[in-house]
Amino acid sequence: MRIGVNLLTLSQDRYGGVEQYVKHLIEHLKKADEKVKLFLFLTKPSRDIFPDFQDRIKKVMLKESKIQTEVHSRIQENQIDVWFSPVHKSYIPNIQVPSVATIHDVLHTRYPQFVPGELHENNRYYEKFAPSFDAVLTVSEFSKKAISRHLHIPKDKITAIYPDAPEAFHHYRDRYSNNSIIEQLESGFSLYPASYNPHKNHLNLLKAIVILRDHYKKRIPLVLTGFAPKENQTYQSVLTFLDQHLLQDQVKILGYVPTEAMPDLYAHASFLVFPSLYEGFGIPLVEAMKSKCPIICSDRASIPEVTGDAALHFNPENPEDIANKMLKLLYPETRIALIIKGMVRSKIFSWDNCAKETLAVFQQVIKRNDKR
Repeated sequence: MRIGVNLLTLSQDRYGGVEQYVKHLIEHLKKADEKVKLFLFLTKPSRDIFPDFQDRIKKVMLKESKIQTEVHSRIQENQIDVWFSPVHKSYIPNIQVPSVATIHDVLHTRYPQFVPGELHENNRYYEKFAPSFDAVLTVSEFSKKAISRHLHIPKDKITAIYPDAPEAFHHYRDRYSNNSIIEQLESGFSLYPASYNPHKNHLNLLKAIVILRDHYKKRIPLVLTGFAPKENQTYQSVLTFLDQHLLQDQVKILGYVPTEAMPDLYAHASFLVFPSLYEGFGIPLVEAMKSKCPIICSDRASIPEVTGDAALHFNPENPEDIANKMLKLLYPETRIALIIKGMVRSKIFSWDNCAKETLAVFQQVIKRNDKR
């Protein structure tokens, strides 16, 4: 099977959830079947995300100015069997081979004010391209239902396949490495790794920290990770809140932390607190389970589906509820019970399974196309 992977809009910046999904899935697609050959369609800015000269992986380089005019001929030249677009809104019209797209979530349908273009413009985009998809992949049953309902794509055309945590979390085995990041943190800290997007809901978490300090006389340190440009409004609102409520010594902002250093951070954390209003999946939840880090989290969107019973859930719009769940994590027996449940739950997430299930979808659309 010759798979063309559309990475023409892949970000070359610091990895987020989508970029991690792409990187790991590509590697495991190759491992899943020795007959698979992958053709990565890239532009120069993202060329170095993937190493050169990999077995059964070929880079197909296109100039950004010539994508629309050259992509079809390059698909034909390389005899592509299936065209796979795993990156949000990277779709190209009139692809002449079977086409599969990953839609990770439809955040714009629940919080249009948080997404550029808002509701109508984003819906028009999907209305334009969705009919050309032979199949759609997504990352949770929650997202499958939301995509079908809001984008009017038939459910039988959509397959939910769980991703997994990055490989760094699989090689981590009850050890604490020499990590200079850990040395600067207070013991007993809670952890929230997230981008500074409005739906990540940082301010309600910070309000819960204030409630714990002022009403319950409990000082729980909080560590925030995630890249944030200085002009990011959510990031600025976090800084303002910390200043107004004298939280600078209690809340540590680390910025971007390399993936390789994250397992150590989870292992040292007292717990993961995850107050997001909306997730198509929520990779940090799996990262925590695989690091034996107990979880308290939002009860919204896909989050309860991912955690199952391996977390305490709260209403993310209620800082008092967040604070109360954080208090429960101060009891050792609660933490131990959640860690054990998380270790069991984490076994259902696997890049090997993700790759095999993805290949099965590719094979189905190729067979259907052959019968036409």
